[in-house]
Amino acid sequence: MSLLLVVWVAVGIVFFGVPAAYYVYMKNRSSSVWNLKLDSGYLPSVAVLIPVHNEEKVIRLKLGNIAKVSYPEDKLEVIVANDCSNDATLNEVNSYLAAHPAQKVTVFDAKEHLGKTGCLNSVLKNVKVDVVVISDVDCFWPSDILTKALSYLSDPSVGAITARELLLNPADSWVTLGEQFYDDNIQAVRIGESKLHSTIFFQGGFAAYKRSVLSEFNHATDDSGTALDIVQSKLRTLLIPEVGFFTVTPIKWKSKVDIKIRRAGHLQHLWAKCLNLLVHGKLSMPKRIAVPEIILHIFNPLLMVALAALTAAVMFVYPFLGVALVILILGALAIKRFRVMAFELIQNNAILLLALTSFLTKRNFTFWKPIAESRTLLNEDLLRKNNLL
Repeated sequence: MSLLLVVWVAVGIVFFGVPAAYYVYMKNRSSSVWNLKLDSGYLPSVAVLIPVHNEEKVIRLKLGNIAKVSYPEDKLEVIVANDCSNDATLNEVNSYLAAHPAQKVTVFDAKEHLGKTGCLNSVLKNVKVDVVVISDVDCFWPSDILTKALSYLSDPSVGAITARELLLNPADSWVTLGEQFYDDNIQAVRIGESKLHSTIFFQGGFAAYKRSVLSEFNHATDDSGTALDIVQSKLRTLLIPEVGFFTVTPIKWKSKVDIKIRRAGHLQHLWAKCLNLLVHGKLSMPKRIAVPEIILHIFNPLLMVALAALTAAVMFVYPFLGVALVILILGALAIKRFRVMAFELIQNNAILLLALTSFLTKRNFTFWKPIAESRTLLNEDLLRKNNLL
């Protein structure tokens, strides 16, 4: 066998083998039992922080959803963190509260544009509760989310928890079907990581932190960066499988890619930091989690480019092998599940490659920018249909 074929096979094994092996390993771990000591009667005082910037279309829906949450009234406060919106967001909030005087909501109105993290940190300075929960304005909670989730914070080893993302529109288009496939698989991995030790992939739909360990939200990488900071303080950060928040995903591919590029930018910063900590022997996360994730988020996108170049070279040097490979690929793509999986794999690695290029050239993406399409998909009927209003 020529050196070209040996290198081609080796690169292919790493590119496909690492994610496959890691998925199988974490999928198995996800079915294991928790090594936690939970207090089912744990009822901490809670502050729900809702960061908003130009959210006039959905802020009423969000406040109506929060009003349905079941939790002792004397232990719950809600704070809308308005990051200098220049639309009618603040008017919508005030109008809603005037119509619902029994609902206790505090409004923090930033007079300058601080960005999501800056605005939240300004609010956090004056929050004196046991648990701080972040919830993005386009994400909606089932009424029992707090009573189900917060008991996990009763374990002294746990510093923060997050929830599963559940799509309100999974069957709207081939784009949403692909996102549903991705969510199902990636969240199985995050649950496995949580049961092993921790996952640092946190989402803003529901992220709850013990106030005693939360000095500030991470400026560079937002929710996931804050989770890493807590892991570095020797505590665990978990995704709770039986707890979920609802949101919509774009039905158009471009809007989906816009969101994923920003998320990938966060992840590139996050795993580059983990790599640096690992090299210097300072990473508190288990290597069984950190090493595969670093490979997947930093090195696999580069391997995809190398594999594509090597495949082209092999097909040129060995045309009969190339024909057989094309037939094999076309046959596999005839299977819907494989087709979706292949598309998501290539798409996500391409997005990570773009984010890596941006990271290396120090060109940052804008992280605090709502996707207009997602907001237009949300409406009262959709939320009522899912018992969220």
